[in-house]
Amino acid sequence: MICRFAGINIKCAEVLLACLMASRFLSAQGEVVTARLAGTVLDADEAPVAQAKVTLSSPDTGLSRALLTSADGSYVFTLIPPGRYRLSVEREGYAVFEQADVVLAVNQSTSLNPKLQPPGIKYVVDVKAAPPLLNSGNADIGMEVEGKQVVELPLNIRNVYSLTLLSSGANNSTELQGLT
Repeated sequence: MICRFAGINIKCAEVLLACLMASRFLSAQGEVVTARLAGTVLDADEAPVAQAKVTLSSPDTGLSRALLTSADGSYVFTLIPPGRYRLSVEREGYAVFEQADVVLAVNQSTSLNPKLQPPGIKYVVDVKAAPPLLNSGNADIGMEVEGKQVVELPLNIRNVYSLTLLSSGANNSTELQGLT
């Protein structure tokens, strides 16, 4: 069967094959490339602080997001591009909390629970090296593949999607996992 597309005669089988191949490459774009940061804002007595303004800003990109904590003091930032951030928390009646160098990686879901102090107490904490934030929400692992890796690493049959196997959590097996 011959189809007419944009004035060109094409076999329908060729169109179907082209669509199937394109969908295979487009499906890889649905991978998670963002991070998530959540937590609970507490006061000095470990009580939740409602309606505190939590701001997450990136000094590298200029991205800034702000929200108010819920009644139980919780907050959630989703769809955050990977990078280095500064977290600040403000609430009337409390000193401002700031934490610099919060580094979020691809597919990372982590929590950070700021503790607000009374306004009369001034804390200045200058940490030069902070431990990495732990992903305590799930066992997902993510990584970024840089342009240098794409150019310099050998690829089997020159398929750039083979670079996804560099991640420690990647599995190239087509067998069913965990079924016996």
